[in-house]
Amino acid sequence: MQDLHINSTANTSLAKATAPSFPVYLDQPFGATVFQVTLWSTIAFLGVIGNLLVCTVILSQAKMKTSINYYLLSLAIADLGVLLLIYPLLVLTYLFPFRWLLGRLVCFYLTPTVEIFFGASTWSITAIAIERYRNVVGAKRYQIRYRSRHRRRTFVVIGIVWLASFLVSSVPLYPIMTYNSNRKLCYPEWPDMSGTNAFYLTHSLALLVFWYALPFIVIIFTYVKIKQRVGESVKFRRSITSQSSRNSERRDKSIWRQSNKAKRILTPLVVLYAVTMFPLNALRVLLLILPTFWTNSYYNLIYGQVGFFVLINSSANPLVYYLMSKEFKDAFKKIFNNLKDKRFFRDFCTKIRALLGNSKELEGEEQNLQLTSNNNSQVGLINAQIVTGL
Repeated sequence: MQDLHINSTANTSLAKATAPSFPVYLDQPFGATVFQVTLWSTIAFLGVIGNLLVCTVILSQAKMKTSINYYLLSLAIADLGVLLLIYPLLVLTYLFPFRWLLGRLVCFYLTPTVEIFFGASTWSITAIAIERYRNVVGAKRYQIRYRSRHRRRTFVVIGIVWLASFLVSSVPLYPIMTYNSNRKLCYPEWPDMSGTNAFYLTHSLALLVFWYALPFIVIIFTYVKIKQRVGESVKFRRSITSQSSRNSERRDKSIWRQSNKAKRILTPLVVLYAVTMFPLNALRVLLLILPTFWTNSYYNLIYGQVGFFVLINSSANPLVYYLMSKEFKDAFKKIFNNLKDKRFFRDFCTKIRALLGNSKELEGEEQNLQLTSNNNSQVGLINAQIVTGL
């Protein structure tokens, strides 16, 4: 998300580093700005709560630990990264477009990592589509009975997704991040030996292709192939409905049922991502075509709305799960019911005290024992004095 949170200070870094002054952006009324930031923060807060619930449900319930749900877990972690790391940068850059307030270390080490979360979220959704494709089109080779093997493969795929996101988006930025302590600016100073700004163009095009265009091509391919498999293959239909083998029928119907569950979640996720991430990628294309577009007075207002769509994308996924998946809906309701129960909080506090207060309780017991011992010795001394008359 480099173009989103540092575009006003970085996209054309060479031009900005030498410019005598910055453009003047249109200012909103103070009340409108307060309302806007409050709305964004509320959405971000609800998104954090929702994605934490998703992580809790998947990690705490054995029946939710499926390959597709692990990809949803990866997506939830990526969304948390957007909401907890990228969103604060978005707000600060929106309010102070030409001033970096977070210092040198954050500029050098945190700023280059923000694109990782977009790559991880995009390819986690794509991995769900590929998993569904493998289960339906390759149903004879990838049977459900090999769940342990599927789980190991799922973890490997998730690891590759996050590693590839880091290599594609972050590694090229680390060597070129620049912090201007005089002007308080943070930006990547792209090498431009040929005068064509080739490095910046290559990186931006790579993000457009790998984070937006290519995933949708893969997803559309899987949808088309599954539709062809179901609609044209009589053999496949018979494998679903055949009565010749009860075990085979049960297995194939289970595969088809899991595919339909994945489709109910995957389709709205894809539509949501396509719609909400389109403004960001459209802005990237516009900046490639018109490198000076950031100097327009209304650019910061457009930038804020682009960030709002990104925020919606990362916050709305738990709502999709609740509406489209009975398993997630039941799990969420169970958590909400537990939260309403006072015993839940009492048991939770008891567990916390048991974890954190054991040492204090032991110290208190030792002090009580020592006081009891001292009191007993004092009582004994007084009784002796009374007996002896001293």
